[in-house]
Amino acid sequence: MGKNRVVIQFRADESTDLDRLFQIEETLVQAFSQSFDGIVDGHDIGQGKFNIFIIPSSSWGPVLERVRAFLKLRGALSDAVVAKFHAKTQRYEVVHPAGHSGDFAV
Repeated sequence: MGKNRVVIQFRADESTDLDRLFQIEETLVQAFSQSFDGIVDGHDIGQGKFNIFIIPSSSWGPVLERVRAFLKLRGALSDAVVAKFHAKTQRYEVVHPAGHSGDFAV
């Protein structure tokens, strides 16, 4: 991953409704296709996680605001962990939920 990214992560286990997660991703694709804030760069599934990747066009703020708004609209904000991936440092910074503890990995 050579670019800054926003990663939206959901738990994915045998009880997870994967169709719902794909619908959330599609909602984000549509949301970002209507703006120039960023682009949805796909997803991956593995190790009990479903990750959606977004590449910001410029600053983090507009992307994070749009992500929060559309996750809230889909009723998925409380299930998501949202992190910024800093390309320079190769580190993740969790920005949602507030007070998140523990490591974050894709």
